[in-house]
Amino acid sequence: MFSPAEQADYFKTRTSTTFPYLKHVDQMWGGYDVMYHQIKGNYPFNTGYHVMIIAGSTTVEYDIKSFYETIIGRMTDTKAGEEMTAEDKFNADYEHSYVKFIEDLPWYEYDFNHQLKTLWSNTSFTGSHLVRKMERRYYLTTELMIKSVYGWLIGLGTKSAYGTASLQTAVVLDQLPVDLDTTGLVHNMKLLPNGMILADLPRYAEFNPAVCKLAVKGINFNEIAGNKGAIMLTVLTTKTLAANNNYKLLFIQPIMTRQGLNRVALVTTVGNLSNTVKLLIDDKVSIEHVYDY
Repeated sequence: MFSPAEQADYFKTRTSTTFPYLKHVDQMWGGYDVMYHQIKGNYPFNTGYHVMIIAGSTTVEYDIKSFYETIIGRMTDTKAGEEMTAEDKFNADYEHSYVKFIEDLPWYEYDFNHQLKTLWSNTSFTGSHLVRKMERRYYLTTELMIKSVYGWLIGLGTKSAYGTASLQTAVVLDQLPVDLDTTGLVHNMKLLPNGMILADLPRYAEFNPAVCKLAVKGINFNEIAGNKGAIMLTVLTTKTLAANNNYKLLFIQPIMTRQGLNRVALVTTVGNLSNTVKLLIDDKVSIEHVYDY
């Protein structure tokens, strides 16, 4: 399955926006199957989340897009080397903007309405490939309108059930070195009776560099979001990784846009996270994402 950043790269470098969604549905469900069997029996089954996010939103969206792009999108698509339409260029910029947004905030807070207004105000009705232009305008208008309404509903439901999404993750650290600049990295530090440090780290994309900086400094985690057990991270590498005393391998996914590069999902324990991250960094392995639960 492509990461959001790879999806943006795909749209930026191709002259076509036709996307192999069905392949991503297959890979998504394959990854889901691996993860489900890893945690099965350890946690209660969250029916609402699985139906809404996995079986509902993502699968339905990708199935519909795959059907549409395979038939309609392919017929109107420009040929390789031809100039992209203004609507295709807008789509690339919109996807890139969306990717950057969800690195820091929940997807349903994205301003799809603003993008819809930009589509209609900043792209001309005239130009070459008129059929493609009209088809893309219809496609993008439909997508943005549906996501605007659906995102608003999801936002209401999420806030009603869980409250406003926090942008911080509470962690317990064994120490803080005096030479670490914690500005924008560690917040609300509090010394606990056992000598450890209770603090907040940023969520989403910024959690990864925060963990890496602490790991390099030799700071260990005792808890992350109240958990002391298993924690997953993904890395990007051309190397062959083998399970060892620090981590286990969950699955490997080839990166379709970069030959020879693989995404490798690893699992370790919270207490061993810093040591694992430091060893991977020392081995020149790129840490893609550390999951903060």
